Amino acid sequence: MSSKNGNEGLTVAMISEHGDPIAPLGGQQSGGQNVYVYEVARALSKLGIKVDVFTRWESRKAAKVVRFARRAKVIRLKAGPRHFISKDKFGPLMPEFVERVLEYARLNKRSYDVIHTHYYYSGWAGLQLKHILGKKLLHIFHSLGLIKHRALAENDPSPKERTHIEKKLMRNADVIISTSPQEKLDMMREYGASGSNVVVIPAGVNLRRFTPLDKISARRKLKLPQDKKIVVFAGKMEKRKGGETLIKAVKEIQKNWPKIYSQLEVYMFSGDPRIQRKKEKKETTTRHALKDMIRDLKVDDTIKLMPGIEQDELHHYYGAADVVVMPSYYEPFGMVAVEAMATGTPVVASNVGGLKWTIQDGVTGFHARAKSAKGFARQIVRILKDPILERKMGRNGIEQVRKNYAWLKIAKKILAIYKQLAAKDTGKRK
Repeated sequence: MSSKNGNEGLTVAMISEHGDPIAPLGGQQSGGQNVYVYEVARALSKLGIKVDVFTRWESRKAAKVVRFARRAKVIRLKAGPRHFISKDKFGPLMPEFVERVLEYARLNKRSYDVIHTHYYYSGWAGLQLKHILGKKLLHIFHSLGLIKHRALAENDPSPKERTHIEKKLMRNADVIISTSPQEKLDMMREYGASGSNVVVIPAGVNLRRFTPLDKISARRKLKLPQDKKIVVFAGKMEKRKGGETLIKAVKEIQKNWPKIYSQLEVYMFSGDPRIQRKKEKKETTTRHALKDMIRDLKVDDTIKLMPGIEQDELHHYYGAADVVVMPSYYEPFGMVAVEAMATGTPVVASNVGGLKWTIQDGVTGFHARAKSAKGFARQIVRILKDPILERKMGRNGIEQVRKNYAWLKIAKKILAIYKQLAAKDTGKRK
């Protein structure tokens, strides 16, 4: 295939320091970034590109190198102790991480044409490698510190140096990918970035995994009741995902729409699927807070708070749902939204970040104001009370996703940037 498309020989060092592309999803720092790196690397592999994904080696049980596509592999590097460390505390580990990348390249005689980094500490590493190796740097933030801090205030764990690193990347990365027009606007308004090196390319969805599903068949497979109104939430165990808002919205439905509430079942999937075995302290605290809220508001007969599940099973829950809810305080893109849309399920989401663009209000779902339990309750009920609207929104979502969010289309746009950067680098050496 590579000989036909002319991409043979192009090799990319992709750095995702905390986002291991084949780690179980749902944990405190295993979510959209992991999926993005996995799917982009696989799609680039199909296009003939060799991709080495460098991530931090945090589990003693995990293999050092794992190939997950014909030309793509994850390389786990020892940087600090081999156990879980919050991604916002990686700063002291990053110089060693950079040394390990260089060591791997030297020992394996690996030469890279482009450096592609994800998140701010990976971006810091990319700036060092750009200087040392003399290669072009492509960066994607996945979230912006100033916007995240505004949404979370004192609950934001980000270090003070984050904003400094982000500003430096905006000035010195050769190209920055923004996953939505809103994110590019935020870079210019909040950081003073020129925007001249920013290209808007959305994230995508795996259209082979997330296919349209018949609701009756999906419920039968999951052994869920056919006569219930089902709402699904899926996200990392982070406060910014807005789990509290959904719980309060369910309470609003209980008070104001008791008939709907009597038919309601809410499934909240959040946290590491392995949570029964080993619990990270902060995640456990957040989970306990959500459990306490569910109990205190007396909605525990309706809301089921469960660990995260693998994507194949999540696909069937999307299909079984009448509506998927994304009450995030801040969301740069919103992969859950496009996954649900691909399945044929409408989405009620906060009118923030990338969700302003992925969800078309009144077409593929509804927007609600972030943190507004009443607003979310009202929009959820609008869909639950109108099966015809639900089906129409579901069909619209499938059409939008197929048109705009296939991973191979996304990867081709990224590949075009790689080629431009590699050509500039070659021209400079000549």
